[in-house]
Amino acid sequence: MRFTDEELALIKVAFKGNEKLLKLLRKVFLPEYDPQAPLGQTVDLWMTLDLGQLTPQEQAVRIYARNGLINHIESRLIELNTLAEMKEETKEEKEARQQKDSVK
Repeated sequence: MRFTDEELALIKVAFKGNEKLLKLLRKVFLPEYDPQAPLGQTVDLWMTLDLGQLTPQEQAVRIYARNGLINHIESRLIELNTLAEMKEETKEEKEARQQKDSVK
């Protein structure tokens, strides 16, 4: 996992059961989005952007870059929510699960 135990604990403290904070972060990073939309279900409000002065290639590059950025931010917010809501296993539960998995 790319997060340390300390970082995961911080994610849980900040985001567990706190969808309002995730929506606030989305509003900060993607201010044109509807802050009331559920995570992962945003509406693209930038499609009205006037790209008429650009060449078709420049238009495509900007649109692909913008779409990639939006998808990345949404994915990271969903990841934070998933990590925050992840059930913590006790040592005994982890050992039992690993034992069960190793028997298969």
